[in-house]
Amino acid sequence: MKILIVAGPFISLREPYNGGTEAFIVEHANALVRLGHIVDVIAKDADEKNLFQVIEFHESPLSMKDDSYRPCPELLGQQHYQTLQFGLFDVSRYDVIHYNSFIPEIYAVGALHKIPCVLTLHLPPTEKFVLMYQFFTKHAPVLSVGISKRMSEQWKAFLGKDVEVILNGIVLDKWKLHVRNADGYLLWSGRITKEKNVEAAIHLANYLKQPLRIVGPIFDKEYFLDRVQPQLNERIEYISHATQQQLSKLAAGASAYLATATWEEPFGLSTVEMLASGLPVVGFNTAIPPELRNEKVSISVDSHDWRDLIEPLETAKKSEPAACRDFAASFDMTKTSAAYVNIYERIAKNPR
Repeated sequence: MKILIVAGPFISLREPYNGGTEAFIVEHANALVRLGHIVDVIAKDADEKNLFQVIEFHESPLSMKDDSYRPCPELLGQQHYQTLQFGLFDVSRYDVIHYNSFIPEIYAVGALHKIPCVLTLHLPPTEKFVLMYQFFTKHAPVLSVGISKRMSEQWKAFLGKDVEVILNGIVLDKWKLHVRNADGYLLWSGRITKEKNVEAAIHLANYLKQPLRIVGPIFDKEYFLDRVQPQLNERIEYISHATQQQLSKLAAGASAYLATATWEEPFGLSTVEMLASGLPVVGFNTAIPPELRNEKVSISVDSHDWRDLIEPLETAKKSEPAACRDFAASFDMTKTSAAYVNIYERIAKNPR
């Protein structure tokens, strides 16, 4: 098949990734090529090692800033310019379009293309995304997919029909299985924002008098300066953003991974990545969806109190690294991509 994947003309797919969605797009596109398909991805750029082709819509050499009629900054003006190029792009060569974007303009323009398409729901429903996806599913021949059962159930109420589920996956070979450092530091990774709740990990580490390594981009600078930075010291260390290879090396020195988000993680790709590295995971139900829970290697509690993680952490540390990896192996990207191919073929034969 010829498949067009849409990230967005101003979305970078270079490591370190902005989040799990970018990681999914890259690994899924590569897996599709390995399965024998032709794959193009609309994005700003991507690392050269990838197997797919990037379709770039360049910025205008003219100023897109508007200070008078409908004021907008240069960046937003260029994004509008690039998005409109998507509307002029010839999609007739593709059998299916797979959307993974969070930009409303992409869907306003994409609704004009009548090629059968798949929409992966990577985020929980919010007012913005509900309106955006309701508009798109009304006007485009689209089938929606949730990346976990709870994403599917939440979106069903807003889209008015069943939402198929395809669990996310990883490329297992990218994550080396490490001999666990029983006396190693605790590890936490993710965007530095209030809802990701790194504070809970800091409180737990301080109580246990155990080192903590924090990895991730600062999305909320005020939150970082007020709530995180004052707690950093020789034991609590912030390492900034990291590539997958760098994160894998950090996992080698850790004893466990903490998942403390207070918002409902749609899937939790980092949980699977750390399990694949041999690290047990402990966290809150909101951070670890039901599919990723395991009573021995991926333990969650129905709480947002860091104190409730103390006992599960001791249990998890007794697990074997091989058991962690065995559980992670069930979330294989090849299986994920094959499930999408089944959907692609189905909608290509029977478009709405």
